Amino acid sequence: MKKIFVFILMTFFVNNVLMAEVVNTIVAVIGATPITSDDFMKRKKFLSAQSQGRKISDKDIYDDILEEHIMYAKLEELNYEIEDKDVETRIESMAKQYNLSKDQFIKEIEASGIPFDEYRLVIKKQIAMESLYSTVVTPPVITDAEADKFYESQSIKNKAKFEGDTIVRLSWIFFKAKTFTEKGRKGDIAARVRTSALKGADFEELAKTHSDDAKTKKYGGDLGYNLLGDLSQRNMPLHITHGLNLVKNGSKVGTVSAVKETVGSGFWIVKVTSIEKDQSSIRSRVKSFLSEERSREAFVKWVVEEKEKVAVTIYSEIK
Repeated sequence: MKKIFVFILMTFFVNNVLMAEVVNTIVAVIGATPITSDDFMKRKKFLSAQSQGRKISDKDIYDDILEEHIMYAKLEELNYEIEDKDVETRIESMAKQYNLSKDQFIKEIEASGIPFDEYRLVIKKQIAMESLYSTVVTPPVITDAEADKFYESQSIKNKAKFEGDTIVRLSWIFFKAKTFTEKGRKGDIAARVRTSALKGADFEELAKTHSDDAKTKKYGGDLGYNLLGDLSQRNMPLHITHGLNLVKNGSKVGTVSAVKETVGSGFWIVKVTSIEKDQSSIRSRVKSFLSEERSREAFVKWVVEEKEKVAVTIYSEIK
């Protein structure tokens, strides 16, 4: 009886070992590193979750593993090691950005269909990439002329990305209307006042005569100065947000908005009084953008060249 029991145990053990070998066979070798079917499927699952519906091919998966191999090999050559604490610190920092604890962040990642172990590997890969940038890429020198030429070639919308330090002065006229009766009357007045402003009437005097905003009425509707970059940094009153968006979309000094309504409050129009662009700041932002773009292109080129030096042997296609 004992011999039979031992035989059954041995058979069970051998079968499981054989099954493990079948399930987790080596499907490729990249450089001197074997890639198992388990490695392949984990990476496929992660890339598929990140692809937003785009089909992930076997080539995409092997390319991703190969790029990772190249970066780690280069870091090893430089005696640079990415420690677990570096990855943990980065993950904790990302969790804080979303106002989550580390455990909550991990749950969110896994809920999206991404195994957290694979996510850790991607974070490690990002750190590797950042660490290699300064080593394999020479920071490009961007001249003032290049920066200015690039800026001038951009659309109004793209120019606005570099104009965060632009100072915009706005003025407004507010027409208070809380009841249904007031809405009809004040809406008509707002339209007439706007027409007068468009025909050249002094906006400041129109505000002093017609505005129902006690704080700005005596100052001709002056709303003061605002940074264009504040649009993405903080919440502002609707009329100021609208005025800044006019400038962001290319409106010039003197532009008067259409009549707008804030429900439950009233109607208003806003005017772009002045625009002061900081050319030095614009140039600096453009230079930073071009430097990052060209460094990224140089890094991609380096990776492509390094990939050609690594032997890749694929043994079988994963189904």
